[in-house]
Amino acid sequence: MTWGPGKDLMQAHIRSVMHGGRLVTAAATDSLQDVAAQIALHGVGAVPVVDAEHRLIGIVSTSDLVYMLHDAKPLDGVTAGDVMTRDPISIDEFAPAGEAIGVMRNALIRHLPVTREGRLVGMVTAADLIRHLLQDPDPEVA
Repeated sequence: MTWGPGKDLMQAHIRSVMHGGRLVTAAATDSLQDVAAQIALHGVGAVPVVDAEHRLIGIVSTSDLVYMLHDAKPLDGVTAGDVMTRDPISIDEFAPAGEAIGVMRNALIRHLPVTREGRLVGMVTAADLIRHLLQDPDPEVA
């Protein structure tokens, strides 16, 4: 196996790379305790926050929760909307993987929401990109 970003990986549509499992989301009014429970239950590193039309409005990451715990702030009465990163960086489902890699590297993030016309359709993570590389994929090319 040759290491390094191959053309196939770089040109694959993000929708063919992103995790295909159930997408865990939250509403801005959901309690932070519930969001933390979802993170623990599903083993995810971030939960996108969406509105009633499933438009991406924020994201709550494990880092956000760690900061709260480190500062000994109680989670009671705190909502996802209180701590979420508003208007998070996202990427269109038809963007090439190379673009997602650049975005994640430049923004120093490991979880990137994937959208279609502003609505959340998935998440791509650094681990998804690594798995895709190791599978020697036959990608849907942009």
